[in-house]
Amino acid sequence: MKKSLREVEALAQLIIEYALVYKNIANLPCGYISVKQISGHTYCYRQWREGEKIVSQYVPKALLSSVKRQIAARKNNEAMLKEVKKDLKKVTRKVVKSGLLTEGEIIEIIEAALQGADVHAEIEKLLEN
Repeated sequence: MKKSLREVEALAQLIIEYALVYKNIANLPCGYISVKQISGHTYCYRQWREGEKIVSQYVPKALLSSVKRQIAARKNNEAMLKEVKKDLKKVTRKVVKSGLLTEGEIIEIIEAALQGADVHAEIEKLLEN
């Protein structure tokens, strides 16, 4: 039983990390920086895709380095989210196999974490039932 509880604790930590990284991604700009030469002047644009359309937004030179850092941070967070999802999938399988929580309950906990709920409290509430 102790091993199962350790797996549930690992699940809680991964859900917290998932929610944190997901929220970080949501607050960072997506896309890439495109540099254009127009009439001998250099202009920088942040571009991203919305469906089939590419959207451009002018980036003043004063903000260029900040926007580049934010885009790089988003890409790093997206890579981290991919790893966290992989780990979360493994631990979810172990917890479901132990019979402590169902996959549906784990999804509910993840959704609650994305809304800002206390993950440990949500898990304890489900384990009491």
